[in-house]
Amino acid sequence: MPADRHLPDRRGTTVTRSVGEWAPTAAHFRAVALGAGSLLLAAVLRRPDLIVIGIPLVVAAVWGQLARPRTEPTARVRLAQPTLREGETTTLVVHTDALSPGCHGVVILSRTPWVEPSPSTGTAPVEGPVAVIGVRSTRWGVRPLGTVTLALTSPWGAFRSGPVELPDLTTTTLPVPAVFDSAAPTPHPRGIVGVNRSARPGSGSEFNTIRAFQPGDRLRRINWPVSLRTGRLHVTSTFADEDAHAVLLVDAFSDLGHREGVDGRPTSLDVTVRAAGALADHFLRAGDRLTLRTVGAADIPPLGVGSGTHHLRRVLETLARIEPASQRRDDGRLAIRGLDPLGLVLVLSPLVEGVVVELTTTLAARGLTTVVIDTFPEHLTASPDDPYEALAWRIRLLSRQVQVAALVGRGVPVVPWRGSGSLDHVLRDIAHRASAPRLVRR
Repeated sequence: MPADRHLPDRRGTTVTRSVGEWAPTAAHFRAVALGAGSLLLAAVLRRPDLIVIGIPLVVAAVWGQLARPRTEPTARVRLAQPTLREGETTTLVVHTDALSPGCHGVVILSRTPWVEPSPSTGTAPVEGPVAVIGVRSTRWGVRPLGTVTLALTSPWGAFRSGPVELPDLTTTTLPVPAVFDSAAPTPHPRGIVGVNRSARPGSGSEFNTIRAFQPGDRLRRINWPVSLRTGRLHVTSTFADEDAHAVLLVDAFSDLGHREGVDGRPTSLDVTVRAAGALADHFLRAGDRLTLRTVGAADIPPLGVGSGTHHLRRVLETLARIEPASQRRDDGRLAIRGLDPLGLVLVLSPLVEGVVVELTTTLAARGLTTVVIDTFPEHLTASPDDPYEALAWRIRLLSRQVQVAALVGRGVPVVPWRGSGSLDHVLRDIAHRASAPRLVRR
């Protein structure tokens, strides 16, 4: 196999490459030269002490030559778990095939951002044919783990194979969803199966009324106290339980703050992505349908309507592929095209980009139920060290307050992200507003 050829498997979690032919080391050359030279000088100069010095070197050289491996080794790098969550740890296993007994080596993993090796030096000895390095991913995203360098030596250090750089393996780190739960119902339920109370009667858990028995009613719905009192069968009627449609619109135009990973303070995009993951987890586990759209990020196709845990995995993988500000010319028209008019649109944004404000205004003008979730991190402006930076943030925040006031004036609620219970008050207001009587033209 050529030395520059590598063969990844179908999933990209294993890479195989030839380490290279065995070549003599400088130590082997020194042992041969010094040993032969000492014996030759001993014979010419009649110095028996040089024989004592040269014989160990000759023995080491001969032994190293006899123990030379005859086969070319092949290294196989495998990632135990290709998909991680933020803060999780996996193992990078390097398995060397066709390795002769007595051979040993070392594996070195280069440093890359957001990847912490264990041990911290990123090195591991080749024990037998296997070397193991622990790897911890500290921030969401799709990134290479780092270059793996492998070097092997034969017994007595006489021959060496490598060092050779093995092709990088890529891992997908999913964002850890923030803690979110909501007791408020999702507005506009109109599906088939769900936990949201519908406006029409049907099979569900919410009480509607007690009415006379009709053919087709289930016997377990019979209300016996009322039936005995009136002398006629009555049943308990309920509202139907249906699923709703939620649309997540993620703003990826900017990433404000220092990227410190899962162990540090979050950036604006960290808050946005983790909040989107928490909302997706909440709605999908409740049986609702979900759609994901992004603006400001390149190569992120719209994620269609879906439900269930498999769709949640697709949502998290899509969020992990976001590169901030990779599509600055995105006007967002494609992202809001074809949205369900009865869906709940949740716009997650730090509200520093005017395009997102215009899109939100457009959605509200079309009559879609729209809620803006403010993901601006408070610690960005808490204690700036630079007075000029503090002044710039004050000016920008004043402009931002005007934009927020304009959205609220158009009937679009703006809610800061606070985790659990962030949307309860807003969703209840939307549900009450949807059930209130409206003035219509006849």
